[in-house]
Amino acid sequence: MLDYNYKILEILVNLFNIENIVYILLIIIGGLIVIRLGDKILSKIEHKFDLNLTAHYLLKDLLKYTVIILAIAWILHVLGINLESIIISLGVVGVAIGFASKDIVSNFISGIFVISDKKIQIGEVIEVNGFKGTIKKIGFRNTTMITQENYEINIPNSLLSTNPYKIYPPAEEYKLRLLVTLPNGMSIGEFKKNLDDTMYSYNWINKEKESKIFAKEFNEKGSLVELNYWVNKYKYIVCGKITILENINKLFDEYNKK
Repeated sequence: MLDYNYKILEILVNLFNIENIVYILLIIIGGLIVIRLGDKILSKIEHKFDLNLTAHYLLKDLLKYTVIILAIAWILHVLGINLESIIISLGVVGVAIGFASKDIVSNFISGIFVISDKKIQIGEVIEVNGFKGTIKKIGFRNTTMITQENYEINIPNSLLSTNPYKIYPPAEEYKLRLLVTLPNGMSIGEFKKNLDDTMYSYNWINKEKESKIFAKEFNEKGSLVELNYWVNKYKYIVCGKITILENINKLFDEYNKK
């Protein structure tokens, strides 16, 4: 017990030692600099050798976690903490930690399979477990998705390993999809022609892709149809939907005045 108390006192003395504080700060700052420089170097390598973003994020995560582990080990050494005793202690409580971190380990292992399979790439549009969007980042634990509503969703990699998912064609990323109920008596063909005349006047609409309209159902309120337009850049998804709805309301107002 005396040895244990003496060890804690020794660690506290080392922790409040000015020289050690400066040393620890230098280790932290140096680690952050290495991570940032590494990211810039990886970006240059990516442009030079045309690496995909998936490989970039993989290498970035490897660098980050390696630097963090080495920095922590170095700081513990500066404080006079014996790493061997910590490893032994972790072995004693390993079962408890294993149960507590089983989801993390599962996501980590699943992330390795997701990355190595190369089926899901950055920029692709996928749908899994009711979520649909564009893949922004693939990490070891989570995959980040951006939905058409511009929400960012972190999907555990274990979800991608245990659930079926759809991979949509590249053009799907830039598609505007809206469900609209046309008033009773309004011609679907005439409605599409009038809306096309307005929508194709915008330079952010992809004029090489023909707009689509599909009749879904008919009810007492009118005809439920699905509208599809394509934009030139993903950033126009949200504002594009708003613009379409505004023009649709104008057409409805004109129709109701007749």
